[in-house]
Amino acid sequence: MGFIRKMQTRKALLFFILLLFSFVVLIKLKSIALADDYDRRLKLEKIDEVIKERASYESCKQPNLPVNAPEMMKFVKYVPPINCSAAGIDWVVCENSECRIQEKAKAIYGPITCSFTDLIRKDDFYSAPGDVTNTDAYYKLVKSDVVKVLCKNKEGKMWSSTLTGIRVDKDVTERTGWHFVPSDSLKLNVLMLGFDSLSRNTFIRKLPKSYRYFVEVLKGDVLKGYNIVGDGTPQALIPILTGKTELELPDTRKRISNSTTVDVYPFVWNDFRKNGYVTGFLEDVPDLGTFTYRLRGFKDPPTDHYMRPYYVAAHREWSHSPKLCAGAVPRHMVMMNQIKNFFSVYKYKPKFIFGFHGELSHDSYNLIGAADDDLLQFLKDLNANRMLENTLLILMADHGHRFANIRDTIQGKLEERLPFFSFTFPQSFKTQHRQAYSNFLSNVNQLTTPFDIYSTLLSVIHLGSTDVADLKHRSISLFSKIPPERGCAHAYIEPHWCACLEWNQVDVTNPIVGELGDTLVNTINNYTSGQRHLCAVLSLSKIIWATKMSPNKNLLKFKKNADIDGFVPDLTSNMKVHKDLYQIKAMLVPGESLFEASITHDIKSNKFTLSLSDVSRINMYGRQDGCIENEFPNLRKYCYCKD
Repeated sequence: MGFIRKMQTRKALLFFILLLFSFVVLIKLKSIALADDYDRRLKLEKIDEVIKERASYESCKQPNLPVNAPEMMKFVKYVPPINCSAAGIDWVVCENSECRIQEKAKAIYGPITCSFTDLIRKDDFYSAPGDVTNTDAYYKLVKSDVVKVLCKNKEGKMWSSTLTGIRVDKDVTERTGWHFVPSDSLKLNVLMLGFDSLSRNTFIRKLPKSYRYFVEVLKGDVLKGYNIVGDGTPQALIPILTGKTELELPDTRKRISNSTTVDVYPFVWNDFRKNGYVTGFLEDVPDLGTFTYRLRGFKDPPTDHYMRPYYVAAHREWSHSPKLCAGAVPRHMVMMNQIKNFFSVYKYKPKFIFGFHGELSHDSYNLIGAADDDLLQFLKDLNANRMLENTLLILMADHGHRFANIRDTIQGKLEERLPFFSFTFPQSFKTQHRQAYSNFLSNVNQLTTPFDIYSTLLSVIHLGSTDVADLKHRSISLFSKIPPERGCAHAYIEPHWCACLEWNQVDVTNPIVGELGDTLVNTINNYTSGQRHLCAVLSLSKIIWATKMSPNKNLLKFKKNADIDGFVPDLTSNMKVHKDLYQIKAMLVPGESLFEASITHDIKSNKFTLSLSDVSRINMYGRQDGCIENEFPNLRKYCYCKD
């Protein structure tokens, strides 16, 4: 009996310890969630302060960034096209709504019988097998865009793959059509094709054939002043697709327990769907999805045709194919082929489709060059098949490169903020809407943002005003005329991301640079201090460079016009700057972590202030964060684990 009592006492003690541990973890997680909410509120308040101070410096001077600058070209290397010939031939190919056994395969392997199993999406991370159909000819997609195929010949040789096309959906065809589109719409299809991490100059350098064809043959117009408004793909795409920042929308982050799925976002494709359009969203690299990597993803399919289920199922098989191939097809071609299938199946329907490709360019500066010939052929096919006759084609990127060595140059840093963004319009639009197109052309050289793209997309459904835009509006349709005095504050761009600002280099031996470095180190160490038993105290190794924001001198001196016509300025104003904004790049140790930070210096009080939201980690942290990555993911950028 004594032994039993001891065991019961030990079990009770163990239960109490586990209960106490769970309570402590729960309190910590709750504190993290509260801190996250507090950070969100502070960030929004800070952005609001920037907007309220828009009287200070307004007009935007675009930086002159030569495409062939020597400091940039030393990073550019040739990459040959992707070769998938080692895979042999694919036994089955899906085109439009049919997956057909290839005659070439039959000629080589004899009679072939295949089983086709529909993959039915359950959520953004799992699809369940559906009905199985056996045939020796073809299979028509009806219940799903994605099908698992297993084939064999009489000798028992087998071939398998996950394939995709555009299913026949009667519900979609019945609720779509040009007769549902509003009378004040532009009557245009919208095709957006985006690439991860391509600045305007990078697109020109790495995709020269496609760029030349786009500009010279398709008469595409490239936005010269398109500026990002935040860090990374979500902060680039969310404003384009919703007209809002992530901070302004309901919380959808995975690590927040009461957050929701991104279905709550007011996506622009929903507006197109309500107005008679067939919609599609295609994105590769499922492990890094814009709405699934850090956010909770979609509960329901966001569009009529959604490519994530294909990529989730297919990417597990790609290790058996040649590098960057899906069987005998380069993987980037799968998305391009799906877009052509979409246009063919819905030839006479209004269409909105957004494809975003990241695999080639997300982690490599040069690899995207391997797709130049294929992108060129894709554009030629769209043109030859008359798919662009009533289509607004948008070729774009989310931002420039963020981690590559090329970004360590001053020009590379600016190019990160200036992604490639372009439009090509059918001739019918240019003829029928001359004022709207004239305004668009005048905006090519103005400061533009992702918010403006959202309003422009809505203008396809309802054209609205083509007058001069009101600078009080953050989001302006490019079919309105943007006043030339628009600056980053008008456009809701924080100084940290504004490429319009004139930055002057500061000698790293200047005493003020040491103050800036201390401010950065203290800010990060204060943030990790709550987990000091895990995270080492960081110290400054070196300041790599420092720059100071200098507003346009003539803007500061401008007082009024000196003549009646406004040609001659009166530059007699004595406007003083009370705060300086610096940006530094520094290495901290241990861990040789690289940070960039925007630091404000109050000249009168000699006080330096730095918000954690204005600190960017610009090199990979590998396994330096292993001790906190699960329990305290908010510290991953800043913690160097002692163990």
